[in-house]
Amino acid sequence: MKTTLLGAALLVAAGLIPAVSSAADTQELKIATEAGYPPFEYRNPNGQLEGFDIDIGNELCKRMQRKCVWIDQSFDSLIPGLQARKFDIANSTMTATEARKKVIDFSTPIFIVPVKLMVKKGSGLEPTPESLKGKRVGVQQGTTMETYARKFWAPKGVEVISYPSYTNAYVDVTAGRLDATFQEAQSAVDGFLNKPEGANYELAAMTLKDPILNEPIAMGMRKGNTKLETEVNKNLKAMLADGTIQGFAKKYFASGLIEFPAQ
Repeated sequence: MKTTLLGAALLVAAGLIPAVSSAADTQELKIATEAGYPPFEYRNPNGQLEGFDIDIGNELCKRMQRKCVWIDQSFDSLIPGLQARKFDIANSTMTATEARKKVIDFSTPIFIVPVKLMVKKGSGLEPTPESLKGKRVGVQQGTTMETYARKFWAPKGVEVISYPSYTNAYVDVTAGRLDATFQEAQSAVDGFLNKPEGANYELAAMTLKDPILNEPIAMGMRKGNTKLETEVNKNLKAMLADGTIQGFAKKYFASGLIEFPAQ
């Protein structure tokens, strides 16, 4: 049945044709993450995405009145995926390094997490080239931990092994193919140490302080997407100012294992 514009308007007003709801018009916000990095981003036993970054992303979509569409892919493909316009935001515990800032833009800083070496109990290993010489250390591809280890450790006799996910590295630790892994401390706690297979392992005492490792975590966006960046920053700053992000953190982190920018 054909209907004139005026006729259609009258039918809508009469309730005979449903008006398009604002929910149906909600614009999607495509967010990519690598869901193998608890407690930041991971899949629960039902296969659903959970984690600190996931909570932040969902709250961001809510405040922006956008529909979150999550895309799970490898960490080292996040920047190429942004550049190829496969998604709008990379939200996967990504450090806002100077090298990355040359190819993508970042949101306002969200948080900082300490980086630790995970070792077998009693090994005495510490995150120094002298201690790790001749040892095999696992890192995740594309992370600042990989960058640091290859720059400062590999030239001094440390074998640095890269993995698509720390999940794979932890398997090799238990199999004796690695002597240590190098990652954010809380990720090692939730991803391995709190599990039965992690009972004989621990975090090394030393915490490295280096610009490569201590840059803040932020969300990545394509260069030039000023409108999205402005809206994201406005909402993230509000979420930090009103304590929303800090509240999410209490679900996942032990005291002292996460820091927030000054407000």
